[in-house]
Amino acid sequence: MPVSQGLRDRLAFLRGYLRAPGAVGSVTPSSLSLGREMARLAGIRNARTVAELGAGTGAVTRALLEALPADGRLWAFEIDGEFAQTLRARFDDRRLKVVERPAADAPVVAEQAGIERFDAVVSALPFSLLGQEATRALLDAAARAMAPGAPLVALQYHPWFLAPLLRERFGTVERRMWLWNVPPTVLLRVRAAAAR
Repeated sequence: MPVSQGLRDRLAFLRGYLRAPGAVGSVTPSSLSLGREMARLAGIRNARTVAELGAGTGAVTRALLEALPADGRLWAFEIDGEFAQTLRARFDDRRLKVVERPAADAPVVAEQAGIERFDAVVSALPFSLLGQEATRALLDAAARAMAPGAPLVALQYHPWFLAPLLRERFGTVERRMWLWNVPPTVLLRVRAAAAR
């Protein structure tokens, strides 16, 4: 009997978690419905350049590609080699570039791609496992890579850790509980400072 894609993804996440529990924040991938809500909150339908930080096996990536305009481009950052390979095999979409580099490299990747900045950033990084210093550095890198007024939407299982750091870096933090995921999660949204 063939193994379903969902079961393969759950097994891949479990292996990833066992390989690097500090880099993989869950033992199961996010739901497609969660990815669609993240895409909605990030305004992907109106974005041309999008960065996804911590793409995993592609549940959120799929939702972002569904919403992304035909002339849009998505850079999916994923440092786990097995996950990155899965993403490349799963999505035959010219708009997608899988970036096997740390999310902190987003400003450099944007510059190398010849774009000004990203219109939106979506993150599934497990910030609470990374610690405050690494999280602050990642948020600074994300802010440098974001266009003025661009949204950053992050899913978190421990929002009490990230929300104060987002507020410190970006100001107002919007929260939305998403119960239709295993485990239930909180979506946090901030915006880059507007152009002066």
